[in-house]
Amino acid sequence: MRVFIAISIVVIAFVGSFALRRWIDTPPGDAPPQPTQLCERILCLSPGLTETVFALGLGARVVGVTRYCLYPPEAQQRASVGGFLDPNYEAIVALRPDVVFVTPYQRELADDLRRLGVAVHAIAQDSLDDIRESYQNIAALCGCHDEADTLTDALNAAVAHARNAQTGGPRPRVLMTTGRDVRSGALDEVYAVGRGTFLDELLTLLGGENIAPGNLLEYPSLSAEGILRLDPDIIVELVADSEYDRELEDKALAAWQALPNLRAAREGRIHILFGNYLTVPGPRVTLTLEALAGCLKDRG
Repeated sequence: MRVFIAISIVVIAFVGSFALRRWIDTPPGDAPPQPTQLCERILCLSPGLTETVFALGLGARVVGVTRYCLYPPEAQQRASVGGFLDPNYEAIVALRPDVVFVTPYQRELADDLRRLGVAVHAIAQDSLDDIRESYQNIAALCGCHDEADTLTDALNAAVAHARNAQTGGPRPRVLMTTGRDVRSGALDEVYAVGRGTFLDELLTLLGGENIAPGNLLEYPSLSAEGILRLDPDIIVELVADSEYDRELEDKALAAWQALPNLRAAREGRIHILFGNYLTVPGPRVTLTLEALAGCLKDRG
């Protein structure tokens, strides 16, 4: 699988892994953090947690991140400790963090770091409720309560706006996809955004019906034949590894439009969204909600 596709799938599938979290027990000691914990040297091991820590005004305290932590740009100036699934333990310990923030998925990593004497807190961001709680849990640990309340209020306002904008009527059948190499101009390695993800929650909030097949996989692979069988009213493709590019958008659209008798193509309801914020749970989820709302305005 191409490198940038792998990055996209890793970030999406593991950072926002709600279904997986249902069978992962939260490690001992990961109750809401207590303010007695030192919080002067912070290390974040997921993009969503990195964005959250910076948004809470704690960026100056961040000493390390993963190579997938690209936002805000200042995060790229911090020491890199490797990947989401394969961080360098020696690099982590050498940075002498007061606390390391991980996701519940990284349980084995958390246990290993605890055995090395590192303070670790698992912070979930798998749903909108989790994202709200992540603000407050980090604030309880690091003392940034006003900033946490500001982020919570912004998320609540965005959700309320989305709900109030609903006018009733039939729910459009939506296929949301990600992970494809849109540069290839072909519909191969297409992954549907499945049920139980935070993106699915946003889609449902906006009045859409997620028609991704099955319930077991969060990001099931789709063939061209499978897409035609689903025949969605609206297609939303998330291109998380690139900023907006008109030529790339045209190439992405052409691949979908080449499918014969695809309703969304025939009726001009295919939307290509660009930006790494789209697939990262955290403060910029409000931007993702806004972008998806624009795609669902024309319901036919």
